[in-house]
Amino acid sequence: MDELVVPEEITGKELAPEIKAELRTLPEGLAKFVARHLVAAGEFVDTDPQLALQHAKAANTGAASRLAVIREAVGVTAYHCEEYKLALSELRTVRRISGRPDSLAMIADCERALGRPEKAVECGNEKDVHKMDRLDFCELMLVVAGARKDLGQSDAGLALAKIPEFNTGKPVELAARLWFVYAQTLKELGRNDESQKYFNKITEIDPDNLTGAKEMLVK
Repeated sequence: MDELVVPEEITGKELAPEIKAELRTLPEGLAKFVARHLVAAGEFVDTDPQLALQHAKAANTGAASRLAVIREAVGVTAYHCEEYKLALSELRTVRRISGRPDSLAMIADCERALGRPEKAVECGNEKDVHKMDRLDFCELMLVVAGARKDLGQSDAGLALAKIPEFNTGKPVELAARLWFVYAQTLKELGRNDESQKYFNKITEIDPDNLTGAKEMLVK
């Protein structure tokens, strides 16, 4: 197996201040090694997720494995590689170490991908979901809606209308996704006129058709 090499231009100083603060608990040499691999993992996660996962795993060594930021890097890169068992294990470890609910949307999506939609729904009922960043919370609600649909609850997507971002239409990219799931649900329930109304609304805020709403319009 070829040696895993971090590009020379990566120094580790590129990390956010809060991550650097966590790494200060490590010996200096280990902290630098881990930092460079973390930066590399972030650099490659979109273009070469398998390579990103290798770098994240390299950072997960020795005392570094006790840090939430390290385990999160492994979990997120594994998720992008569709290695859902590994991702779920690491992200649940992050949740246990940090106590934060930030990763619940990804945890729920892993449960759904592993064929356990009921576990995904449970993530939406955890006591501290209200502490989540709003975008992360909305992502969780989208996953939960999909999981409930997997369980045969055909009206699941209608609950999205209770989310403030659904009604404000902001941020635009998120509103488009919320409306799309809502419109799909209306269509599946036979409420075609209402579904067409929302698909039309989506095309107004999604000119590049990232959601695929244009294909859902009745000609």
